[in-house]
Amino acid sequence: METYVRQLCGGICKHGIEPSVITINNMVRIKTAWERIDQVPVRRVACQLRLFSQPVSLSFGREMRHLISETDLVHVHSPFPNAEMLSNSFASKPLVVTWCADPANTRWKKLFPLFRSALIRVLERARKIILIGPNLLEHSPTLQPYQHKCDVIPLAYSHAKGAETISTVRKLNPASSTILFVGRLRKYKGVEYLMRAMPHLPEVLLRIVGNGEEMSNLRQLTNKLGIDSRVAFLANVPNENLPDEYKNANLFVLPSIDASEAFGVVQAEAMSYGLPVINTKLPTSVPFVSLNEVTGITVPPRSPLALAAAIKRLCVEPIFYENCSRNALQRAKLFSEENMIEKYTKVYKECI
Repeated sequence: METYVRQLCGGICKHGIEPSVITINNMVRIKTAWERIDQVPVRRVACQLRLFSQPVSLSFGREMRHLISETDLVHVHSPFPNAEMLSNSFASKPLVVTWCADPANTRWKKLFPLFRSALIRVLERARKIILIGPNLLEHSPTLQPYQHKCDVIPLAYSHAKGAETISTVRKLNPASSTILFVGRLRKYKGVEYLMRAMPHLPEVLLRIVGNGEEMSNLRQLTNKLGIDSRVAFLANVPNENLPDEYKNANLFVLPSIDASEAFGVVQAEAMSYGLPVINTKLPTSVPFVSLNEVTGITVPPRSPLALAAAIKRLCVEPIFYENCSRNALQRAKLFSEENMIEKYTKVYKECI
């Protein structure tokens, strides 16, 4: 989400739109302050506590009302209970909502009854509701009464500045099978199940790019499974070095296990390098980004055996592998920054 907001704000500036961002500090006891990122003013409001991994700020409402008084349009990225429960603060302004996931399907479902009525008010007031993928409507009962307001604008990947991509179809290399995962190491990412698939893949190497609270547990699991010699943890890879990881891999796997994984934009980035993708069948936009039997394989979540079978198939079927690579390069164009920014610019101007 942070990357997406940065892409969007940086892009719309070039179309004569002046954005400001208000958010809450992730860490407790950091004072409210302004900063500029890519010339965009960002107001980081102090956080007093965390509830269900959500930062809570007692001063967020006051700060938000002050900033909104100076704007022509409000854009809320949902779910975000801090803003939704204070929806009266922006009742007088045109409102755009980006819908990332139905809270009833995510890790926030226990919290959802507390702010459901507030979220409904936000959806009723919105002039446009932007879905990050078309299948979100099918799996989101909360959205059903508002279908007439909904449009789809997918998220976009962003290459590191000056990065050289791959524009040719990948060829299967039977002598080398390297799987790549890129992302935060959180429970819902399902990396544990990818680990448990590795004993069924004795010739395969796995590279995990990312850091997070699950790092220690995953390291212990590699030792327990006896696969530590074939698993590399790369906790702090600079953005400029990520292209090398994509280029040197043979497959990309996103093994997420629940709807907290709303989109998985790293799939699009992997596809832009011609990598076939293995993802999971979630009630979110994840299977929309990389299509089953087209740009890779979609498997049931929480299934090491299904992951192993999909990896084996892509490692032994050169024609299928090359077709997936060709299709991945083509489909990645759908998720370009230029495409996303042009569509949002049009929505903003229509709503104002």
